[in-house]
Amino acid sequence: MIEAADELGLLTELAREPLTPAEIADRAKIDRNMAYNFLTVLVWNGILTRNGDHFALDEALQAEVTSGALPLLRIEGWATRDHLNGTGIVAALRGRRRPPEIDDRYVGALAEAMLRGARASAPHLARLPLWRDRAHLADLAGGSGGYAILLCRMYPRLRATVYDRREMLEHTARAVADAGLDDRIALEPWELRGDPVPAGHDCALLSHVLHLLDASARAELLGRVRAALAEGDPVVVHDFLPGTAAGAPSPEEAASAIDWLANGSGFLPGPDEFGAEMATAGMSVRSVTPIAATRTAVVSAACTPGLPGRHSRPSGSAERKARR
Repeated sequence: MIEAADELGLLTELAREPLTPAEIADRAKIDRNMAYNFLTVLVWNGILTRNGDHFALDEALQAEVTSGALPLLRIEGWATRDHLNGTGIVAALRGRRRPPEIDDRYVGALAEAMLRGARASAPHLARLPLWRDRAHLADLAGGSGGYAILLCRMYPRLRATVYDRREMLEHTARAVADAGLDDRIALEPWELRGDPVPAGHDCALLSHVLHLLDASARAELLGRVRAALAEGDPVVVHDFLPGTAAGAPSPEEAASAIDWLANGSGFLPGPDEFGAEMATAGMSVRSVTPIAATRTAVVSAACTPGLPGRHSRPSGSAERKARR
């Protein structure tokens, strides 16, 4: 019902002001009698409230709509239709692996949702001291660029390149321009599955990326990341990591786990299991920090020596010390 109201544009309209059934019917281009029936059902389900002839959003939903939650709502609606359902879960359990990319129609909504999420999570990543002597960040599948933007604001000597699909980078470009960081944040088209991580970076970030991939695909991506960096260079992962915080998984974590089953990634590693995945890829976990507000975790790792087929070279920080 909420999704139907959003598709008709009613959530945005009613977030501005209460409306009569006639006004809603005209704006949504639907029959007035059907509009009244629809509004009545929305009231019965706690989505709207009624005051005389006018209908308004429920107070809790009003707060969500005005705070920017609509993009996430739209993405969840797409996921429910696409794979987050009984049929999708059964297909995944029988071997289907859904592509990690969201449908092109919802890339804009994803960009908005990522910017909103970055406001809550990016400050926790930015507090890591490892960024202080870094020169060039690879923000892989960096989406809206929210993390790169905050890191570059906090660390004036840091540059960043956001790698993502072309459709997403159109939205990233606007966010970077609005932040006034066009001269320090570059954008490069990049495919999560298969494209190498370009050289020239001394740190990398993977935020909300690994949960989209199954174990073999995660290992392959982490291998590409390690191959692009030098010994000692940091890799930061921000993602869901059940078991990091004390106690049973939260309702949010439990709900997210259903999505990881349905998309075929089965992303349920605890800190120890994930640390083993990083070690296999040539990275050593240095710290795991839970973010209580978002029920996620920040994993800080460093590239270890001896990667097969690659000559080790000093890390960026070691090179700088050697020049002094």
